[in-house]
Amino acid sequence: MNLRSIDLNLLLALEALVEERHVTRAAKRLGLSQPAMSNALARLRRTFDDPLLVRTPGGMAPTPAAQSLMVAVRAALGQLRAALDERPCFDPAASRRTFHLLANDYAEIVLLAPLVGALRAEARGIALRVQRPRSVFQPPPAGALADAFDLAIGFFPDAPALAEGMRSALLWEERNVCLARVGHPSVGGRLSLEQYAAAEHVAVFYKAQGPGLIDTLLAQQGYSRRPAVLVPHFASVPFLVASSDLIATIPERLALNFARLLPLRVLRVPLAIPPFRLAMLWHERREADPAHRWLRGFIAGAAARGRKPTK
Repeated sequence: MNLRSIDLNLLLALEALVEERHVTRAAKRLGLSQPAMSNALARLRRTFDDPLLVRTPGGMAPTPAAQSLMVAVRAALGQLRAALDERPCFDPAASRRTFHLLANDYAEIVLLAPLVGALRAEARGIALRVQRPRSVFQPPPAGALADAFDLAIGFFPDAPALAEGMRSALLWEERNVCLARVGHPSVGGRLSLEQYAAAEHVAVFYKAQGPGLIDTLLAQQGYSRRPAVLVPHFASVPFLVASSDLIATIPERLALNFARLLPLRVLRVPLAIPPFRLAMLWHERREADPAHRWLRGFIAGAAARGRKPTK
């Protein structure tokens, strides 16, 4: 294909379409009308003889050809931007950008919910589009962060364990606590290991099979856990505990949030459980993007200002 036959403005349109996955949002990002962006997509499809973006139940998705093209397009546009603007800037107050995040329900409740008010005050035109990861404890593939998402926030391993090209920043460490309803017939102000093992539990369980971490730690002490309800997320756990004689082990910040709303008691877990490490991940391709740097700094600042749980 002859480079002279390609309108280079179409590469900007392709970048916006793949990253926004929505014709109208891509048009707003480039300051174009929706018909103009639709026309650009049609020209791109003719130029590369490929649909480039196809409709799926989750929205527009890039084809393999588009993903392959974006590797070279991002690199080329990145070099052009660096050459044309040695000091790129980003004005959050004027931006209309949508950031795409992967986050579990814990991060939505404990981190993102308190952050939204400050975000709206500083950058009212910026939107966050949040999707759930398949696993809370396993990072998404590097390709997903390179092509589809700006950040992933969750309980992820340290940087040395991540795939090549992934970057990470620790937001905070979080200990586990036990949650029981006020008035529980067998749980008072303290919980022994024997009581903990004998109680019936609501368990947050992401594995398809096999024991979880708490089960393994209990087995090392000669005990076993009695899970009565297993759920794949945190948000329903406090409600299940408040309406029954079940107990649960969840991160402390989440427990304290719900203990202010429901008749719940927060207790120390009589078991040495390693703390959760809440981290945000991104791909190295986004490392130098001024908007992305602003987003990472905004989230890190919100995490640093977050209310510290009582000890």
